[in-house]
Amino acid sequence: MPPKKIKETATCGNPLFLKWLGEWMESERATNNKIYYTYKKAYESMSKYPLPFSHPSEAAILNGIGPGICQKLEIRLQKHCEEIGQPMPQRLDESIKSERNERKRNQQESNDYNKEIILNGPKRKNQKTPTPKIYIPKFRSGAYAILLALYKSSEIDSISSMIKTDLIKEAQQYCDSSFDMPNGKQHFYTAWNSMKTLLEKDLVYKSSSPIRFSLTEAGLTVARQMVLTANVQGRNLFAGVHLNQSSMQNIINEKIINTENSEISNLENNSINSIEKQTKINNSSSFLECSSPFKDINDRNEHIIVSASNIQMSTFDPIIWAPGIFEIILVLDTREVKLKKDRDYIQETLQQRGVKISVRNLELGDVIWVARKNGSLIHLEDIVLDYIVERKRMDDLIGSIKDGRFREQRFRLSKSGAGQIIYLIEDYNLEKAVEFGMDAVKTAMSSIQMLNGYFLKRTANIDQSIDYLVRMTKMLKNIYENKTLYAIPDNAIYRNTFLKMKQNLTLLHPDRNHHVTYSSYCDLNSKSRNLTLKDTFIKMIMTIKGISADKAAEIIKKYPTPLKLVQEFNSISNEDDKKKMIMAACESTIRRKRIGPTLSEKIYQIWCADNY
Repeated sequence: MPPKKIKETATCGNPLFLKWLGEWMESERATNNKIYYTYKKAYESMSKYPLPFSHPSEAAILNGIGPGICQKLEIRLQKHCEEIGQPMPQRLDESIKSERNERKRNQQESNDYNKEIILNGPKRKNQKTPTPKIYIPKFRSGAYAILLALYKSSEIDSISSMIKTDLIKEAQQYCDSSFDMPNGKQHFYTAWNSMKTLLEKDLVYKSSSPIRFSLTEAGLTVARQMVLTANVQGRNLFAGVHLNQSSMQNIINEKIINTENSEISNLENNSINSIEKQTKINNSSSFLECSSPFKDINDRNEHIIVSASNIQMSTFDPIIWAPGIFEIILVLDTREVKLKKDRDYIQETLQQRGVKISVRNLELGDVIWVARKNGSLIHLEDIVLDYIVERKRMDDLIGSIKDGRFREQRFRLSKSGAGQIIYLIEDYNLEKAVEFGMDAVKTAMSSIQMLNGYFLKRTANIDQSIDYLVRMTKMLKNIYENKTLYAIPDNAIYRNTFLKMKQNLTLLHPDRNHHVTYSSYCDLNSKSRNLTLKDTFIKMIMTIKGISADKAAEIIKKYPTPLKLVQEFNSISNEDDKKKMIMAACESTIRRKRIGPTLSEKIYQIWCADNY
């Protein structure tokens, strides 16, 4: 059934906005989506408003139109202006600022013209440009309490956002005023009114449906400064929690993010430098030897590889790019979308923030960074930097845990040879996480950090994730654009010996980091290309429910190939003994590696059943 044609109300002062709202409303009606009623309410409000808006953000005064719809209207209007070749209208606050600045310039020019300039007089000392003051809330004020409560939730309890009732309950202990009842001095104000200041100063982010509050990066930095000050003064803000003083000590001398011009603070530069140092450590030690249980498998089957230890890995001539001949580009996977109906949001927002982007079908990861020669159009010759980002929404993380993709992805990432792997997790659809079980989700996130050694970054929404990617891009530019890049030629790379090669190169040249080309990155991380029998067998076994990486490693030690496993089953005549064969063969002193009778029988039925 075709969508109904929307009639534009004659009294509407914004027919273009009304038309777009109608299109979105009918599109959602066709798919029976509940968001149809949201657009319907916005459509009805817009149709009754007779005055024109100069910018979509002004539509927020209407009932049923919030920041989300305003932002969508703004993006659609910008696209419309580009199509017809017209400039994008300014926001009201931007135009007011522009007028104020113009008046200030005119006044300054007038003052300069009327000043008497003494050419031969004594020169005055250059006055220092005043640096913008950092906002630090008053001790035990409402803003102080809110920042501390959100900091504790995010950094200690691993909950990145809070609803108002939970936030007030947690914040009250850090505040002298009440969040619920106004006192005589404040008249009709409560401590909660401080939230308006925090939102205006971009220290707290407010999301909708349902309304939740979370710290921005600037807010997190200010909160850390408050916590550090309390520690120096000997006050423990969080009862029962021991904070590592040395890990926060360098905050004292750092410049905090300037929220007016969005400059990156020294704090984050230091964190990226520490990541770079950790990359060198990882490349030379446990990471490249694969800290997962499959290390034992690789060691046991090393003789299968043709003289891997005898290959002269340092005899090739590396690809060398001098500083200044390349630029750093963010590569986004084609499947990375905000929503199915807003597929280009991430790409367009990053480009609006000044990030150079290339969208490709990545074999591994959702975001990587590459160095590309100036003017080059051949993507396969790009040099891949040592950073991979795996982005997960909370509902996607839960889905990958249920269907086994979560384990497979971590296994593939561990074999990629990347120095720094980052899991970027968005708190989208937290209700689904609560329904699934927050303990299971927290266990999965802990395993990412503790077992795999990956870096985990949590954000409240897609916009905070984009902010993080923008900062990462700026920092990687600072790290790499003034360095000489070294890359291993494609013809010198073999999948089975790649990790050993990187380890040897790190030992031979500790001052260098050897990268790979984008072509080799695709070959090394393809799911099907050059897949060994051992890799395939491991993946097959891990699809059985109940088989963890540790259990799979034990099975592969005893039965290195599917043929060997089937032959062992066929060599046993008794049916009960066949069911217990895996359990008996994989007896281990370590509890998590043991295989019980039920799981052993399940493996037998899967591999030896005539019918499924």
